[in-house]
Amino acid sequence: MIFLTDYARTAVQGVTGQLTAQTAVIPHGLNSRFEQVPKPQISIKQYSAAKPFRLIYVSIVDLYKHQWCVVEAVALLRQEGYPVVLELTGPSYLPAMRKLQDALARAKGSSEWVQYVGNIPYETLSAHYAAADLGIFASSCENMPNILLEIMASGLPVACSNKGPMPEVLGDAGVYFDPESPVEIAAAIRQYLDSTELRAANALASYQRAKQYSWARCANETFGFLAAMAKKRNN
Repeated sequence: MIFLTDYARTAVQGVTGQLTAQTAVIPHGLNSRFEQVPKPQISIKQYSAAKPFRLIYVSIVDLYKHQWCVVEAVALLRQEGYPVVLELTGPSYLPAMRKLQDALARAKGSSEWVQYVGNIPYETLSAHYAAADLGIFASSCENMPNILLEIMASGLPVACSNKGPMPEVLGDAGVYFDPESPVEIAAAIRQYLDSTELRAANALASYQRAKQYSWARCANETFGFLAAMAKKRNN
């Protein structure tokens, strides 16, 4: 049995009981088009309404993705005077989209600082990451969070959910939050806004960490595992 993360292996065996089959953790790889060297960081004081600090959250709008909580968090930061704007990118699931629309309706002037671009061609996604200053990943349920890998490889500092396999993938290269708490999400983003050093350090650390997730590694380890199982069976 092959799992994408150790979290997934533990979660499955929590339901099935300890598997008698031999298991392996072999993560997916990452398209090289997302690789971008981290850019130099500048003080938040150098950003303004005319040149805002750009946050990006790429993911389907769904009930376990918590985009509405992110909107509430950014609204809190703007009330504190931070010149931040938010881009939400991805398709939508109607019940979750209604929750997002409700949050946008409650947030003062959200049409000026939240852009929902919807579903876009995969080939253009890397350009959206390149235009951002910080990546957000607020999912509470994942098997292998490929979007998190994309943010990491794009050279962005990452504010990330503390649920599921996210800490396993991002390690100590991010600032974590409860994805259902706008206050915690705002606090994680605020740490980055207030510290160019933290942004620079974590952007570089996550960029380097993303390099271990390659399709070559995935292929080699997968076929190696299958070969080992075939040899064991023949013996």
